Amino acid sequence: MRGVINDCLRDLIGFSVRALGLLFAIRQRVQFICFRWNQKRLRRRYRIFADTPILTFGPELEQLIKQATMGTEEPARFAFTSGSSAASKRILYTKSRLRMLRLAYIDFFARCCWSLRLKRTSLYVFSSLTSDNSLTSMLLEERGLPPYLSTLQAPYRVHNHPAMQSLASEYGTAAVRLWILAIANPGVLYSTNPSTLSTFLDELATDWLRSSRLIEHWHAAPHEFPSEVHTIAKRLDSCGSDQRIRQIACCEFALPLQVCAPAVAAYICWTGGYVKPFLDRVAKHLPGERYRLIPMYSMSTETLETVGHFAGDTASFLPLARRVLYEFIEEGRPDRPENLRTAEQLELGKTYSLVVGDPFGLRRYQTGDLFLCDGFVFGLPDLRFMRRRDLEYSFTGEKLTSEHVMGAFQKLRAEYALGSDTFFTCIPSQPVDE
Repeated sequence: MRGVINDCLRDLIGFSVRALGLLFAIRQRVQFICFRWNQKRLRRRYRIFADTPILTFGPELEQLIKQATMGTEEPARFAFTSGSSAASKRILYTKSRLRMLRLAYIDFFARCCWSLRLKRTSLYVFSSLTSDNSLTSMLLEERGLPPYLSTLQAPYRVHNHPAMQSLASEYGTAAVRLWILAIANPGVLYSTNPSTLSTFLDELATDWLRSSRLIEHWHAAPHEFPSEVHTIAKRLDSCGSDQRIRQIACCEFALPLQVCAPAVAAYICWTGGYVKPFLDRVAKHLPGERYRLIPMYSMSTETLETVGHFAGDTASFLPLARRVLYEFIEEGRPDRPENLRTAEQLELGKTYSLVVGDPFGLRRYQTGDLFLCDGFVFGLPDLRFMRRRDLEYSFTGEKLTSEHVMGAFQKLRAEYALGSDTFFTCIPSQPVDE
């Protein structure tokens, strides 16, 4: 009965989310109309002039971030990048900025549900079960048990509860994720990087007994679990959860996701740049004829770079983030102010690096991210992320591909019983005579 009640509430929440998506879609149309005026206003506000230099991350930009920190009345926090620079970048975030980013995702997700007519809008995010100093961790941090209705819509929000942390320590991250998915049966999965989703699905396929051990124990002896876990399970409950738990617990071979969480109909993840091998691996587990892949907008620790726009089944990515000033430099041209172009000046089929300004210390900051102008929507360029301007990689050795390396990693995971919470990297060797 509890599962029936929870699912009825999920249906009501889904209706509200789709209705909110319609309102957000109307608001976005207004943003199209105001875009040019708003960019001129931001240029004046951030004191960007024709001769203002273009900056990369360094002492001058760090000083600007420090000034922005001193100028805010809110408590200052800093997110650290894990990216491609020699040292992590320290980026200013206030409560209002974090709130604005959460709203940007809610806006994207609600418009996505409305445009694509997603019926079950409950969302499971493949967020880390441990906290760190990254922006993602700051956005998802939670104290205590989330509100009841929030848990129905976003079951991943129980990750930070101490009871879930304890289960992850004992059974592993993949086992806890499978337990939540089987009980809550969400409609949409989200993983910023498809490698996270790929690793989870690979682990289910190759190490099923370890991944299903928590569910097996839960099915056989639920009384051995603390009351907090039972409270969370009741909040997550959905129709058919007991049957799914029983089927998983009694099965000695890997079950597909459509059995463990049959309501999942779509997954959202990053599709730009270098992630195609992971997208291909995910597609083997989540075939396109049953699961819809929804591409994610461009987001870096420094700033929100693009905003998703939906026209039916078609997704575009536009320079519409709030309080962000957009400028562009065509690929191959030097970073000089005279080479900068506005969004309306971009040309179809050309690739541009993104230069941004914001009130948090980024002043004509060269992101180094290259975008292809793939079309125009209401006069704004549809920006497809291509790659980092100054980041290249290759695997040395004849006929050695990313698939070979990923295969070796998977073999190591199986051989040493390493879970998805174990990180692998590939360090190239350099012979002493070279």
